[in-house]
Amino acid sequence: MVSITIKDVLPWREYEKIRMNEIRKISEIKKSRRIELGDRLSLLFENKDTVLHQIQEMIYLDRLEKEKDIEEVIRIYSSLLPGNGKIKATLYIYAYSMNDLVNVYKTLNKVYNSVFLKVGFKFIQGEPEAGREQGESFSTVQYLTFDLQGERSTNMEIHVLHENYKVTAKIPEELAKKLLKEAYDES
Repeated sequence: MVSITIKDVLPWREYEKIRMNEIRKISEIKKSRRIELGDRLSLLFENKDTVLHQIQEMIYLDRLEKEKDIEEVIRIYSSLLPGNGKIKATLYIYAYSMNDLVNVYKTLNKVYNSVFLKVGFKFIQGEPEAGREQGESFSTVQYLTFDLQGERSTNMEIHVLHENYKVTAKIPEELAKKLLKEAYDES
């Protein structure tokens, strides 16, 4: 299984020197891994590069130096790594102002429970990370896990089947192949 260890992470002072270049590189990687789902949602399929970047950013922003603090960040974000037959993704829910955010909370309540990955002919519901609901509001960033249950078709689509928001998007075959490779740890 793919993992991230403290050896993979640069000290924040070293990272600071190359940070802007790293942000540009990860932006290019994310472009090919992000699927737009209408004007309100997008899904970013995570991999070692995207997760390592998130860890590196947290260490940099929090100026972490103690090994135990860095290991805790690695532990937290490593849950986003694909593997064991599972694809991991981050769902972004867009709001364009505070008033719009209130509208999103009212009209897209629990939208993160309505995201499915169709693999071949099988629909797999994305399982949201527990604890990201805050009463009438919810986090506009949600982490989803898709358990492939042995499916290996590169014919993939994302379906959002919410009462107030329905959209389907095809996943390019090249990305589908990468997702399968990462989920099943194929070298």
